[in-house]
This record gives sequence, structure tokens and C-alpha cells, in this order.
Amino acid sequence: MDFLNADFLETASVVSHVAAGFTALIMAPLAMMTQKGGAQHRRWGKVYFWAMFAIFLTALALVYFRPNFFLFMISILSFYGAFTGYRALYRKRPELGAGPIWLDWLGAGIAAVSGLAFLAWGGLTAFAVLAGQIPPVFGLVGVGFGVSLGLDALSDIRSFLRPSTDRNWWWYYHISRMSGSYIAAVTAFTVQNVTRYMPDEVAWLPWVLPALIGTPLIARTIRHYREKFQSRQLAQTGRTLAEAR
Repeated sequence: MDFLNADFLETASVVSHVAAGFTALIMAPLAMMTQKGGAQHRRWGKVYFWAMFAIFLTALALVYFRPNFFLFMISILSFYGAFTGYRALYRKRPELGAGPIWLDWLGAGIAAVSGLAFLAWGGLTAFAVLAGQIPPVFGLVGVGFGVSLGLDALSDIRSFLRPSTDRNWWWYYHISRMSGSYIAAVTAFTVQNVTRYMPDEVAWLPWVLPALIGTPLIARTIRHYREKFQSRQLAQTGRTLAEAR
């Protein structure tokens, strides 16, 4: 059947991947700008998650048609962040039995193995760096992505075995992972669509700028909510003591 030939499937994968990518790039800011936990935040967040899932599936298809290890690597990195950030909403209260299920363990295992593969890829690119074929920063990208993904996977496994006692852990975790997945998605977009128009001397910038800008913003947001929750808890404790008197 003609609609099942390789050219059609490749084109369909490209179109679906681009559509999902634009959807994710738009939905994430919408979710970020709405009230956390509100109906609109949940709505746009779900659309973002499923768009990331579509990006992941279509990226796997594209890797088959157009072998590209970077695309494969960034797809796993970005989707694992969205996957774990979304799953955290179902693991809010491990003390009440809402702990990890087989899907969480499987995801962490795949992420850990992928992190090792990315590290190996980063090490192999060192030969190209030494030969002067690519800038040194490209040799560090694979190592950086591998370390990031591997540490996330190990952190998750530890949390499965020893759940946090902080009732708000899932809030910080959700923000960190969802925002991190968006940084990875923006990185993929800029590398694929912007790098080609930049001089070789600065072509490495799209690989690192999203993380350099986004990571401090994530840390600042989490710090803001920690302080907010701590102030609320202190106020509640003060009211309880006053009533006891």
C-alpha cells in the first residue's frame, strides 16, 4: 500500500514531530503563567505532557529514517523530565501507598542506561575534538547530558527506596522536572533550527544557552516556593500555639 511506503512514513513522522514540537513550545509557557494547581495550569500541562510524548515517539521514528544520535539523546532527556514530572503528581503521598509503580522503575532504568550511553558517546567525540574536527564544547555536550540524565535516574531510584518526608517534595520535583524537560526541548529546537545560520565560532551557543538561562530560573522558583511554604507553616504553628494558650 502506497501510504505505508518509507517516504510517506518519513514525511508523516517529520510533520507530526514538528507539530508536536510547536505545541510543546507554546503549551509550557501557558502552563507556567497560570496559577499552579488551577484548572488552566492542569489543562495546559497535560497538553504539554502529551505533546512531549508525541515528540518522543516521532523522534524514535525519525532516528530510524535519519540516524541522528543527538536527536535520540535529547528526546530521551526531554521526555524523561516530562514523564517523571507528570508521574510525581501520582506519587505525592508515598506514606499513604502512592509510591512508584513498575512504570516509574522502568523509566528510571532506561534513563540510567541511556545516561551511560550518552557518556560513552561524549567520550568518543573526544577523538574528533583532538583531531580538530569539532569544537571542544561538542565533546562536553554528550558528557553533560549523560551526567544529567544519569543523576536524575539515580536520584529517582533513591527516592523510590527512601521517599522524602517533606510533604511538598512533589511540588519542587514537578517544577524542576517539567521545566527541565522544556529546557531540553528548547535546546533541541534551537540546535536544529538556529545553529545552521550561526558562524562556526559561536555555533555551540544554542547547545548550552537554554540550560544556562533556565537552570538559575528553576532554582529561583523552587527557592521562592520553599520560603513561601515555610512561612505558611510557621504562621500555622504560631496560630496553633496561640490557640493552645
